[in-house]
Amino acid sequence: MSKVQIIPAILATTEEEYQQKIQQIESSGLFTDGWVQIDLMDGKFVQNVSISPEVVKKHSTSFKYEIHLMVEDPLFWASQFREFPRAQRFIVPIELPNKEIDEFIGQVRVLTDAEIGFSFEPATPLSKLKKYQNVAESILIMGVHSGFSGQDFIPGTLKKIQETAKLVKENELDCLVGVDGGVNHENARMVIDAGADYLVIGSHLLEGDIDENLGKIWEALNG
Repeated sequence: MSKVQIIPAILATTEEEYQQKIQQIESSGLFTDGWVQIDLMDGKFVQNVSISPEVVKKHSTSFKYEIHLMVEDPLFWASQFREFPRAQRFIVPIELPNKEIDEFIGQVRVLTDAEIGFSFEPATPLSKLKKYQNVAESILIMGVHSGFSGQDFIPGTLKKIQETAKLVKENELDCLVGVDGGVNHENARMVIDAGADYLVIGSHLLEGDIDENLGKIWEALNG
């Protein structure tokens, strides 16, 4: 289980909420020099609206940032991080039109050194990845519907994780498999056993004592 990575996720709608969550993760001391995922939402691709890239840059930390762009115009949002080297991975929804994705990939490769990944909503088939499987450096399987924290893990996600891990292995892709949404100490082991490389965890990690919550997750993974 040593290769498993746990990434805290921040979904915030105000600067105050964002700052509080960043400080909470920093205070733990268990994620030093690790990753944090920032959920950015435009109220169009998903119903919710998040903090802006300006807020993220204003409260910069030592973390590497995985920026999950739940937006209709990912290129515009990603371009706001052009001179922000902490943004080391951009995740774009595979459900967007190919034209938007193609433009995003082309410009991100020029503007940044960041990795590119694709997120999959629960109902989206893996066949959507076919055109981009040799571009993907991360495949993020959503265990809930994007846009709101605290949702329950959708059981059918486990089969999708297995299919994704199989796809990566059979095609010898240089790509990580992540799972985002609904992951907690009760299902984390099943998610990893299904083939995930990393877990993105928001409310189940940040609500309450973060160290205690993380301890329960690691206990479940190593049990």
